[in-house]
Amino acid sequence: MSFSSIYNRAPKSLLLLYYIACFLSAGCSTFSAQKKPALQEVVQPLLSFQKTPCLGSCLAYNAAVYMDGSATVVPFKNAHAQDTLRLQLTVQELQQLKQKIAALDYKLLQNSYLSDWSDISSTYLTFYKEGKAVKRVKHEEGGPAALVEFIAFTGALLEHRTKQKSLPPN
Repeated sequence: MSFSSIYNRAPKSLLLLYYIACFLSAGCSTFSAQKKPALQEVVQPLLSFQKTPCLGSCLAYNAAVYMDGSATVVPFKNAHAQDTLRLQLTVQELQQLKQKIAALDYKLLQNSYLSDWSDISSTYLTFYKEGKAVKRVKHEEGGPAALVEFIAFTGALLEHRTKQKSLPPN
């Protein structure tokens, strides 16, 4: 029995179903053979560190540090780099930063430590826990010594890494 004789005797609706089934089975095997892209693991933020411009030559930038030690620095003014930089802290640097955050007890900090001076830079710190912002602090002047030391440490760490990354290759 030839295909043409089957074709002529079969009801048209049955043939339509046959063609649809063939198309779907071929299409399904084609799609299932393709690899699906793996979902990228989302790295949770650890700290957001922002230095605002002043009327002088102070550095101004936004930085985000993540739980895996990666960091992004977006320079604004007087920075060592002109473009967004992606950095990687060493294991030791990340461990030090996490220890300093834990020692700071940031939840007890005030929301702001302001100055009477209008031309100084501000530092905004946003602390994260399990990927969610839990405390934001604006610092201009004063405050607990632990906060001032934390800002100095973190700023120096990020600025050092930024300077290293933005140096031209030897």
